[in-house]
Amino acid sequence: MAIRRDQAIILRTRDYSESDRLITFFSRNQGQLTGIAKGARRSKKRFVHTLEPCSHVAVTYVDRPTSGLVRLDASELKNAFIALRSDIARLGYASLSCEIVLEMSPERQANAALFALLYQYLEQLELGAEPENTSLLFQTRMLHLSGYGPNLQGCVLCGRQLRAGGNWFFSILQGGLVCKDHKHGQQPYPVSLGTVMLLRQAQQLPLAKLWRLRFQRQSRQECRFLLIDLVRHYLEKDLKSLKLLHQIGALKSTNDRI
Repeated sequence: MAIRRDQAIILRTRDYSESDRLITFFSRNQGQLTGIAKGARRSKKRFVHTLEPCSHVAVTYVDRPTSGLVRLDASELKNAFIALRSDIARLGYASLSCEIVLEMSPERQANAALFALLYQYLEQLELGAEPENTSLLFQTRMLHLSGYGPNLQGCVLCGRQLRAGGNWFFSILQGGLVCKDHKHGQQPYPVSLGTVMLLRQAQQLPLAKLWRLRFQRQSRQECRFLLIDLVRHYLEKDLKSLKLLHQIGALKSTNDRI
């Protein structure tokens, strides 16, 4: 057994027994882990207010090689991101992003860049950044860091290079751009050259500069469902957090996409 201490973002909390909880968190040095928090449901001293999803914590846990679960011994709250929790739209987008990390990141695979991205994303929402713009940036970078970033260099079917003046489309099935001659049968999303260049920047810019990018009206309309549908395509399942965003009107039905 090894005792480990690490920084983490809480992704999900579930009741496990009458007194315990299962906590899934994304740690800076070990990636996604799930641990048992003994007595978390009953104790008024241990884990108080430190296991809420979307919280930044310092965790102490025992890693047991014979078990897929770790034993969570302590959790110190570093940032509860109180401001974003007071706004239902910000909280909805934060929950969606944590769910994407939960579903797309493999267990026990360290990804310090993804940890930094998720932390800075929550920090941006806390500081008042516009939630949809910030979430589109997060989704673009998350896909890239996870190895699922879309091919934005040209048509993935014929190799035609991207250039101004042409009509371009995004194919969820192909995971990248297709030209007008190869859009048929691809369930295409029309995308402008400006949108493609913005997505390229979101993949490549240093993280500190990522949040300066802005999806203007056309690019936002083009990417609103493109990115999340790409995530759902790779997961082969829906995302539960989308329901809240639909309920509060932050997202329209995917049937309404352009």
